[in-house]
Amino acid sequence: MAARRGRECLGASRIQLPIVEIREKMHRRRKAREDVPSPVLLNAIAINVEEMCALIDVFEHAHARIVGLSDADETVVAKATGSSLIPLLYARAGMAVGKGIDSIPLLVDEAGLLDAAVINLESYEGNEAVLCSGYALLDSLEIRKESMRPTCSEHGILRFSDESERTPSGSPGPFLPGNEERAQ
Repeated sequence: MAARRGRECLGASRIQLPIVEIREKMHRRRKAREDVPSPVLLNAIAINVEEMCALIDVFEHAHARIVGLSDADETVVAKATGSSLIPLLYARAGMAVGKGIDSIPLLVDEAGLLDAAVINLESYEGNEAVLCSGYALLDSLEIRKESMRPTCSEHGILRFSDESERTPSGSPGPFLPGNEERAQ
């Protein structure tokens, strides 16, 4: 009688499937989720803060030259000059410095933006010193492509997955007021 009431509560509009069909559908959905490839860790080239600053100088100079001499759309200019990468580089550098790590990840595609920026600087008569800096950085990055390392994302910021956090004082944790005995 309770089962009959349950069927009446469901109403006639509800489709009732046999248990076997429900299990098969669940199995197919689960199998479809398993077939989706897991996220692949991207490999990146390690750069230091000085190289990052040189990279940003090239991107900013290329952006300024193209904006000054071209009537291209801002998004096109940002892609052509690599200037859209600048906020990401600052975030990565901030995380690295905050954790006491010396290297900042630069993806191979992002190194390609440097190549595009240098080519555009040649076309738009960029500063010779910035061009030389860009070429030197390109040569250095090309050599280091052989020793790329895996990355991961932490709080949405790319970092190397094989580096652990180091504190400047060598203590096991950050120095906080009231934690004087840890710093000694």
